[in-house]
Amino acid sequence: MNKIFTLRVLTAASLITLSACGGSSGGGTSSADNPATDNSSPNENNATLLTDSSWSAGQDRILGLSYSGTNDNPVISMLKAKPVAGQDGDAFSFQSLIYPQTEFSAIRTIDNLNDRQHYQEFDIITANGKDYVIACQDGNNSPNYAQATKLHIWQRATPDNVATLQLRDINNTFVLRGCNSLDAHFTQGNSTAMAAQVYVVGYSEPVGAGFGGDRLVRVNLTINTSKAIDDDAISLSAGAKEAAAQSLYQANAQDSLDAVAAHWNDVYFFRYDDNDAYNSLYYLNAAQNNSTPVLVSQSVNDIFTGVAQQMSVKDITLVKGVTNHDLVYLVSDSDAPGIAVAGYRPFVNVPARTLVKTSDTLAQRCSDVITANPKNGYGQKMWCYDATDAGKIIELQAPVYP
Repeated sequence: MNKIFTLRVLTAASLITLSACGGSSGGGTSSADNPATDNSSPNENNATLLTDSSWSAGQDRILGLSYSGTNDNPVISMLKAKPVAGQDGDAFSFQSLIYPQTEFSAIRTIDNLNDRQHYQEFDIITANGKDYVIACQDGNNSPNYAQATKLHIWQRATPDNVATLQLRDINNTFVLRGCNSLDAHFTQGNSTAMAAQVYVVGYSEPVGAGFGGDRLVRVNLTINTSKAIDDDAISLSAGAKEAAAQSLYQANAQDSLDAVAAHWNDVYFFRYDDNDAYNSLYYLNAAQNNSTPVLVSQSVNDIFTGVAQQMSVKDITLVKGVTNHDLVYLVSDSDAPGIAVAGYRPFVNVPARTLVKTSDTLAQRCSDVITANPKNGYGQKMWCYDATDAGKIIELQAPVYP
């Protein structure tokens, strides 16, 4: 059955027209509401800053950032949240701008009221001139209130028309409860059958015997772009809307999977191994059944701080290589700003480039969320949250590998 969630929605007086072509990566649940002290000018090095004038420092927290659009007219979208006094649920705001604008405007505002399940992440993907938001709502937010994690999907032009998928195993062996990170993209198709893939990492619990732990799952779906969302526009390649998740990898019970970035079947994810205290970046070929992850980089040190400890990875984004390495970019929280970068060449027997922190000046201000076009190659534009200035997004050139 196609569940349609009726959410309380406030749309902006004028909606931005998005022209997008999927691909993004969003962050975890870091607040970034206590930005680090910085004595430099916000426009140091002639940085382009994208601004949310409605940002409430100390209240708002950044959750996700998404790239879409074209090279000449990028569209940058973000998800933020803040608690609301006197109610259980937070208020969430999806915002966008299209260049050359530098001020965000609301696409959709959701007041969760008594719903304690928080939105954690989102992506915007586009096919046939229509923009689709895929938002992830946590199912494990408070004790005795656990439910399956949900994907909410709506077309930007009709934001109150929402389809919901539950992230349960298609074979009924587990239920996903958490949503640490999400990445989505269209793959191929036509107006009536646009195939898409959604990758999510988060905590899962078994149905029956077994142990819980973080897991990487994929949802293969098809969107009929000629139909409205509530007119059965979305169908699943396997499973049903109440059981739409296919497991690709499960971590050990005490380990964590913090972030995922994917382009087609090339998937990169970050894992902390609690037993050996390793911080590890992996590559997975999702085209293969039961594919074994390939280790790209591993260290007991937190790359952001230089100390032997668990890395706090809040977001990850991917820039595909053509005749050279894929570059994978990671950010932490505002207490440890900067961008860590690694490189890997799938299917080519050359050494991986291990995680290092870039010395790029603007990159040293980045935290919490990061995004880029995975297809544009090195030297392209990239965007991140500015740890030194609340409510600002920095545009910078994607750093090359040091």
